[in-house]
Amino acid sequence: MERFHSEVVHLSTSPKDDDRFTVVPIEATGPMEAARRIAELAARRRYGEQGFVGGVWTTENDDRFLASIGDYHLEGTNGVTVGVTIAIRVWPAGNPLA
Repeated sequence: MERFHSEVVHLSTSPKDDDRFTVVPIEATGPMEAARRIAELAARRRYGEQGFVGGVWTTENDDRFLASIGDYHLEGTNGVTVGVTIAIRVWPAGNPLA
């Protein structure tokens, strides 16, 4: 297990959806697992216990990931899914130059 630092940014054109935060060092077996765990935290932070991670994808940079997070709820007899895409940057906790 390694420890990773991170930065998270919600990608949205709506100013009310703008959200940026960092996560205290998180333990994971690698950057992808760290990104998934951070996405899970972001989903719960934004949507509460109903928040979920739709997927996590790598980008051209080894330390950057995209994730879709959202919430599913019923409105009348219809199921409704809402969500956002977030950008996650992770780096080893012992790397001060990251």
